[in-house]
Amino acid sequence: MPSAVVVRAPLPGGLERLRRRRVGSAAAGVPAHATLLHPFIEPDDLTSSVRRRLREVAANHRPFDYRQAGMAEWPDAIYVAVEPVGSFVRLQRDLQTAFPDWPIYGAGADFEFEPHITVADRVGRLEPGVREDPAWRALPRAACAQAIDVIATGPDGRWRLVWRIPLGRSPADRIRP
Repeated sequence: MPSAVVVRAPLPGGLERLRRRRVGSAAAGVPAHATLLHPFIEPDDLTSSVRRRLREVAANHRPFDYRQAGMAEWPDAIYVAVEPVGSFVRLQRDLQTAFPDWPIYGAGADFEFEPHITVADRVGRLEPGVREDPAWRALPRAACAQAIDVIATGPDGRWRLVWRIPLGRSPADRIRP
């Protein structure tokens, strides 16, 4: 099973409980997140050169503030919309450029990336009651993206953190005169 590159996006408690009940992969350890690349490289092929390329992309993006704006939906998912989307879109585009063999969702060049945090999906019982859940009242709320995470499934089928790569350049990355 391939890995994924995500921005971890913690949700308010009630929405997180709703997400854990209604998103199929949440039970396997997938945290609340905005997907940047998935499917991504097989876990056994996550080498130091892959990590180096991810760090190069992340270094060119500063941490950014965003809002978990409110509920939105597609026919097969209910999600938290994020605003503004520009920083997510630029980060995803740069990752996609660095890893052209791993298009997000396996989509073609005409795919339009829309950052979001899934709270219910068809696999996780997208049924009546999700839209009316009082947990949605916790939105809107401010959030900050500070890192990209690479997550992957382990031998037991559970997802785990492989790497957390901070956005922006650290003092150790800067060239000294």
